[in-house]
Amino acid sequence: MPLPRRVGRPALALLLLVALLVAPPLTAADDLLRVYHEARESDPQLRQARSELETVRERVPQARAGLLPELSAFGSADRERNEPRGSGAGELGTDYYTTSAIGLDLTQPVFRYGLFLRLREADLQVAQAQARLNSAEQDLMVRVTERYFEVLAALDGVAFARAELRAIERQLDQAEQRFEVGMAPVTDVEEARARRDLSHANLLQAETDLDSAREGLRELTGRSHRELALLDEALPLESPEPEDSEAWARQAERQNWDLLAFRHGSEAAMENIGVQRAEHLPTVDLVGNVQRVDQGSRTTATGVPRGPEEFDQASIGLRLNLPLYRGGATRSRVREAQSQYTTALEELEETRRAVVRGATDAYRGVRSAIARTAAFEQAITSTQRALEAVEAGFEVGTRTVVELLDAQQDRLGAEQDFRQANYDYLLQTVRLKRFAGTLSDADLATINTWLDTNAEVVPDI
Repeated sequence: MPLPRRVGRPALALLLLVALLVAPPLTAADDLLRVYHEARESDPQLRQARSELETVRERVPQARAGLLPELSAFGSADRERNEPRGSGAGELGTDYYTTSAIGLDLTQPVFRYGLFLRLREADLQVAQAQARLNSAEQDLMVRVTERYFEVLAALDGVAFARAELRAIERQLDQAEQRFEVGMAPVTDVEEARARRDLSHANLLQAETDLDSAREGLRELTGRSHRELALLDEALPLESPEPEDSEAWARQAERQNWDLLAFRHGSEAAMENIGVQRAEHLPTVDLVGNVQRVDQGSRTTATGVPRGPEEFDQASIGLRLNLPLYRGGATRSRVREAQSQYTTALEELEETRRAVVRGATDAYRGVRSAIARTAAFEQAITSTQRALEAVEAGFEVGTRTVVELLDAQQDRLGAEQDFRQANYDYLLQTVRLKRFAGTLSDADLATINTWLDTNAEVVPDI
């Protein structure tokens, strides 16, 4: 339709510009990296690990402060009474005067063995907190990957349930038509209706599972993710290098961050034993003092009046302190520290065994996922051929509707199992690197390249 003459090109350009400004923006689907970066800023567990590290770091300057000089200022004011005793004391009477002083006290530890051990203990505690933070970061990568692909698997579940329901409804329509013309028994119609009702119930459950999976992802990022990039079908499957579960277990024993955290913790517990034992040892401090004293007017013991005085005092020396008896508290603290060290060693061994098992299971999980993916890929081809054969038999009356519905279900099931095997491969790969202590952002970036916003979920059958 031609434009009216009064609407010129400038006006048309202005209208187009306004339309673009008020139009809703096109939003791309969230991919794995975007979700992970949001989770890094929002996840409470990672925030706790960061806060814990900052807290523990303060123990180092606190421990170091015990080795440094301590300087303090003081002041005093005393009202004193001087009452002479002996012969002639009554003639002198009681004398009152004020003494005031201000000064500085300096203490420099020279030998306090426990303070050196406490500094080493603080350094180990910082190393432990840093290892825990590194572990929390890798754990977040695993949790994000798990939650992300749980949503994709739930999306598959809904899509396949809908596809199955559509296929059953088509067969129900055909069964009813064939029954009306006397070409199929009523049992075919009833069987198709029963399958439809069951399929509808499965769809409702799949939608509930999808909502739950999305909520799990929102728990990490703090917001909902309605659109996610799907996994491309062309997924390269590679066996872990090296292809030896024992090698991965040994690497996990060396580099797993959880294991390193417990190792640093046990070393810190051992240092704490020395800290408590050092309470039995003598300490030597360099002490110094300077002060100015002001004494008010007073009468001497001989009865001579004395005016106010002001003088300075200074002293420096070494002070030795040798603990002799503290009611058994030191020995009790030593025994407590020894028990804590034993507990730390047992926790270390428990973690080591769990890490070794986790690395071994993850390695086997990767290998199993590769094999299952190949098997399900072959199953897709075979079930498709079987479906085509059953469809042909159903058309000529040699196959029943039950057999046709089973064949359709097998075809969709093979496709869904194939996708789940791909998800399992990626998840087990991420877990394997997590146990080995090598998981990084680059691994998630690699997975992200295999995601496609245009990928289709369900094939047309």
